[in-house]
Amino acid sequence: MMKALYSINIKLWLSILAALVFLLFSVIITFHTYYTQLDTLIRSSQESLSQELPIFSHKLERALSANNTENATFALNTKMSRVNYQHVLVLDPDGHIIAAPERHMQTQHFSKFDLPINFKLLQTALAQNARIIEFNESKFVFEAYFPLQFQHRDETKTAILFATYHIAHEVQSVLEIGLNKSFIVALLLLCLICLTAMFVYAFITKPINQLIYVGQKLRSLDFSQRAKIEGSGELKLLADNFNDMADNLQEKIAAQKAAELYALSKHNLLESIFSALPDLFIVIDSQGKVIEFSNSHQNDMFVESPPLIGCDVTTLLPNTIMKRFNGAIKETRKYKKLTCIEYPFTHRHQEKFMEARMSVMPLSSHVVIVLRDITQRKRQEELIFHHAFFDTLTNLPNRFLVMERLTQQIKTATRNKTIIAVIFIDLDDFKKVNDSLGHEIGDKLLIASAQRLQDTLRDEDTVARLGGDEFVILINNLHNSEDIIPIAANLVRRFRIPLNIDKREFSISLSLGVSVYPQDGSTPSTLLRKADSAMYHSKQQGRNTYSFFTEKMSQDLSRRLLLEEHMRHALEHGEFEVYYQPQFTIDNNELIGAEALLRWHNKTLGTVSPSEFIPLAESNGEIVAIGKFVLQSAIKQIKKWQSVLERPLKVAVNLSPRQFKDRTLIEDIHKYIQQSQIPTSLLELEITEGVLLSGDDALKDSLDNLHQLGLVISMDDFGTGYSSLNYLRQYPFDILKIDQSFIADLSTSQAADELVNSIITMSHSLGIRVVAEGIETLSQLKILQNYQCDVGQGFLLGEPMTSEDFEHSIGITKERYSEG
Repeated sequence: MMKALYSINIKLWLSILAALVFLLFSVIITFHTYYTQLDTLIRSSQESLSQELPIFSHKLERALSANNTENATFALNTKMSRVNYQHVLVLDPDGHIIAAPERHMQTQHFSKFDLPINFKLLQTALAQNARIIEFNESKFVFEAYFPLQFQHRDETKTAILFATYHIAHEVQSVLEIGLNKSFIVALLLLCLICLTAMFVYAFITKPINQLIYVGQKLRSLDFSQRAKIEGSGELKLLADNFNDMADNLQEKIAAQKAAELYALSKHNLLESIFSALPDLFIVIDSQGKVIEFSNSHQNDMFVESPPLIGCDVTTLLPNTIMKRFNGAIKETRKYKKLTCIEYPFTHRHQEKFMEARMSVMPLSSHVVIVLRDITQRKRQEELIFHHAFFDTLTNLPNRFLVMERLTQQIKTATRNKTIIAVIFIDLDDFKKVNDSLGHEIGDKLLIASAQRLQDTLRDEDTVARLGGDEFVILINNLHNSEDIIPIAANLVRRFRIPLNIDKREFSISLSLGVSVYPQDGSTPSTLLRKADSAMYHSKQQGRNTYSFFTEKMSQDLSRRLLLEEHMRHALEHGEFEVYYQPQFTIDNNELIGAEALLRWHNKTLGTVSPSEFIPLAESNGEIVAIGKFVLQSAIKQIKKWQSVLERPLKVAVNLSPRQFKDRTLIEDIHKYIQQSQIPTSLLELEITEGVLLSGDDALKDSLDNLHQLGLVISMDDFGTGYSSLNYLRQYPFDILKIDQSFIADLSTSQAADELVNSIITMSHSLGIRVVAEGIETLSQLKILQNYQCDVGQGFLLGEPMTSEDFEHSIGITKERYSEG
């Protein structure tokens, strides 16, 4: 009985015990996760209140100071519309209601005694002028007391903002999720225990019994049985050892004969190898005398005369390499290692390269020498070197060689205390020539430009091509930075003379950037980068000029490079997030949709402004991948809202000019919509004037195709471009968005009022709906109502917010998603 128990303990109990420990650990983790999530929920709710209530209290103070109860009531109504708020009131120091949402004011017999007010906290907040947020753990309610001060009839009055914020529904959701997880974990682990028992029997107990049976047979010298175990684990290795032992015992008698056959086959193999290889094999003794040689190519001996048994090996080689050969033989004998030398050899009036490999034969002092013709390999290496370090088009040094030369020049300049100029050159408007006249003309233009650069400079100066239309010049042995100015000016002046290509004249200018060693940097990469930055500055100055590097360029370049570095991995790290700013109908304040706005939160950079990273993404091409992310996120959000709302919300997404150059744009949009199965009318694409500047037929066809899919096409930032009215006639726009700069001047500029009214009237006459963005005051909203504007968007109506905050603001909870 004890033997059976020990056997079960070894094979089964350890696995069951591990599964039970893991079960207990998982349950503990589940409860710990619940309390952690609960603590996170409470803390995040308190932080949210701490952020939004101060802003709200300032808004109330301004409204009360202006004696504008309409704005105060409007603000309270807006805040009360949030799902979690139960009370949002303005009280006097005695707890009497000064201002309240219409919902409370319409309730009969509503007074301060109907409110869960903690008068002790209220008096403490007033006495200490402190903002107090108290959390009731039993009811899961936050109570907030925020002192307010406002001017009323030339005197400062004090009031208190009282608000209650319930999170009981969220707590219940966290509890239910935790319990569900516990049940699932317990069920899975029960299955794991059963599977463990089955696994132990199938893969441990059964194979061990088979090994015991085979072992008993081997003990009785019965070699007829073999262990048959599948797999590649330890039991399989043990079974293989048993089988090998039986095989070895059976084959012991035939081992000697097999060894003799193997030795014979080995000898034949070596003979075959010697006859197949194009090498000369020579074996010498300790005195350097030839004792054996093999050569399958009698016509190519690679030596001065055929080797003879007993002659000195040095008599077979040219006198020019005799010393090196003897030294290599001595080194091989001394260190007992393979030694290789290469040497030139003239054979039949042809210059060749030879390789000699030498090694000591085991258990002897004999040396084996293998001579091989490596002429072809040397030629290939030279060709590879040239391709690796020289530009194939212009035959100028490429980036690798120029960096190597610059490294050597820096060392020389450090010793001689001289300076080096690194000039970064870009041909202005070369891409236009390449695109309009073809790559053949473009290549000839690059070759002619390279030749002119070489003709303009000294022979010791290095002219290199980095790629495309970018060149680099290294000028060394300078003693003063001022010496660079005439060189740079002469380069710019020489390229003002047209280049003659195929009997045609081409005028092309240069933009130059100059960095100087050692004042601008001490490494090749730093000097090249700073020269590139200076060249970019020349481009910004109007081109056809030169610029010396300054620290201001370095700061701008460093910031740009830092942003580009982090942007390359921002998508895969999940740093981008789509915010949603609500859009309301102007006439009845009904929520109809939202605009998708991209935000970037980086651990190192913090929150990066869209005005900074979007132009950069546009220039380096990252905007294409980022734009696809925004489109997919917006479409998923539309699908999510469609499942829980009676009337789904539409989402507007901006498309950049660079995205429209992506040939797969329309195909991708169509694919995303088909995958999500959303109504196409819920997706609005906003087009800026930058997209429309080309005015080509391909752009019009693209917009027509998108419009035929049923998508809503909107023209963004209307009024900022000189030809916007013409665009309304050419392209199929459904919506026009008035730029926020015009909305900001409403009620303060008569011209702005008239212009906005004219835009709305004109758009309606064309059957185009109008969206006003940037609404920040109630007066602006009323003016737009009078002008019959269709849709409004701005901080007065709603700030950009995360999808979670947006859903909370309109009353969508997790329970509604689960019901949907």
